[in-house]
Amino acid sequence: MAAMEIQESLLPPQPPPAFEHPISVGRRRWMVAMFCVVAALLFADQNLLAPNMTEAAEYFGMNEQQKDTLLGGALMAAFFAVGAPAALLVGWLADRGDINRRSLLFWVVVVGETPCLLTYWVKEFWQFFLLRALTGIAVGGCFPLVFSLLGDLFPPRKRAAVSAVVQIATGAGIAIGQALSGSIGPATNWRVPFVVVAAPSLAVALVMQLTTTEPPRGAFEEALQERYAEGAPYEGSISWAKLRILLRCPSNALVIAQGLPGSLPWGMVLTYFNDFMSQQKGFTVQAATLVLLLFGAGGAVGVILGGALGQWLYNKRKEYQALLAGGCVLLGIAPLYVLINADLQAMGLGATCVLSAIGGAVASVAGPNLRSVMLNVNEPETRGVALALQSMTDDLGKGLGPVLVAGLIHALGRMGAFNVATAGWVPCAFMLVSLACCMRKDEAAMQTRLAKASEDAAEAAAAARAEAGGPGGGITVPLPSWSGGIQQDAGPVGGAGLTASAPPVEVERHQAKTRLLEGCGESSSSPPLTAGATEGSGRALYSSGPYTDSRTWLRTAPRPAIGDGSGSGRQLPVSAGAALSDLPSSGRPPLGLAPDGAVGDRTWR
Repeated sequence: MAAMEIQESLLPPQPPPAFEHPISVGRRRWMVAMFCVVAALLFADQNLLAPNMTEAAEYFGMNEQQKDTLLGGALMAAFFAVGAPAALLVGWLADRGDINRRSLLFWVVVVGETPCLLTYWVKEFWQFFLLRALTGIAVGGCFPLVFSLLGDLFPPRKRAAVSAVVQIATGAGIAIGQALSGSIGPATNWRVPFVVVAAPSLAVALVMQLTTTEPPRGAFEEALQERYAEGAPYEGSISWAKLRILLRCPSNALVIAQGLPGSLPWGMVLTYFNDFMSQQKGFTVQAATLVLLLFGAGGAVGVILGGALGQWLYNKRKEYQALLAGGCVLLGIAPLYVLINADLQAMGLGATCVLSAIGGAVASVAGPNLRSVMLNVNEPETRGVALALQSMTDDLGKGLGPVLVAGLIHALGRMGAFNVATAGWVPCAFMLVSLACCMRKDEAAMQTRLAKASEDAAEAAAAARAEAGGPGGGITVPLPSWSGGIQQDAGPVGGAGLTASAPPVEVERHQAKTRLLEGCGESSSSPPLTAGATEGSGRALYSSGPYTDSRTWLRTAPRPAIGDGSGSGRQLPVSAGAALSDLPSSGRPPLGLAPDGAVGDRTWR
């Protein structure tokens, strides 16, 4: 032990990270900004009709019942009914390794926003119905693509905060769209706001396509860091087997399932609340729009604070993030019930606006944290589908919600129907709290699957190189780029010359520290270091250790070593049957003694 402590004290600090993201921090921030602007403009389109629903009903010659049923219910249902399968299709395409996600996002915007632009020329309701349904493609396909890209631009410790930024953009887009529609619509006509939003969407999508870069998949996954350090990109792609794993993941099931009841209140607010405030609560169209605008502004604040607080709690203990999300959804019920049932004229416009902002803030905390959970428990090649499924259930809730509310309105009146819809947040909150029971285990399982996939790919590549070398050929064992290693002939291995990239002394010492500390039997999760051969004994020497960080070999099941029939870890022994004294040292000192005094193994990465 004394020898080990002395050696440990002489070891230098841990070497720098083995892999740096090829896209600079500044460029990544620009990409996030572009994705946010695109998302904001797409979601600005989502609720453009609400402030001018009565005017649109008069344009199409509808009565009050038809207004609620067709414009409020059927139209929104069609919008989300197209958006939901579009999200699933786009998510599947995003998870294919050969698809450029930025280009896919550009075409999603073009296909979805062109019908929005054409809304200005509608004459009949069926034309408006068809164009609004097609516009749902853009809103449905946006989330899977944007968040799939974000997962490859930032590590887990920042994903909740970055997700919050994107969700702020979408909330701001909805609020800005309502504000534009509420101000421009009465001054011109109800169709002009659709042009005002669609034209910039197409222009910004083109700028995004020209100024952003496709990030490498899985670049920030811990289990893939060494693979990227060796210059081998991760090439995983979606498959039916991986889809089955996704669907069996408890965290995915909870986040996806909560979307149906959790989206009912949001669908009700987005579709009916503006008209409810002006027709039933006695506010002007402009004042009602202000109340909803502040609900959205409060939601933006809630997303900012919720994303930051959720990320801080996640970094402290993962489960706290789920408890925060579920608790805030439950607390968001109270302000909404007051807005529905209270005498808002007696309260005054100011108090109503404050209450609306508080309700929006509390109810919006969950959003960025849920998307962070989805990014963290799914592989890079399944995130698009996972987020599409979440978006699909959200869209179904928002689309079916107005239809359900429209039916309840005729039975219970608007106030009673809105109270029933608001109760959807109760089961949603309990499902989110339940995430605390499984999210940690699901994240660990995902990293394990990634590690195995990376290990299998590395072994396949090594086998291909060995086969290409043939008998008497050379095998090169590269070192990670951070090691600064040099090429050195390490002697014969099973009849083939082995060329190993020898690390400098500092890195050797770091590796020695790792092997020594892991080999003292202090960890019950890994086999001890095999050290016991003396110099010149002719024994093949091996070591095996657990996966500790991005600079340590992933431990796998024992596999045959080169030139030897026994099992070992992934490390290649410098000699299989040759004494250590036979190895050319190039003036480098030996690695030192193992705790029992035997010469440690000379395995290189």
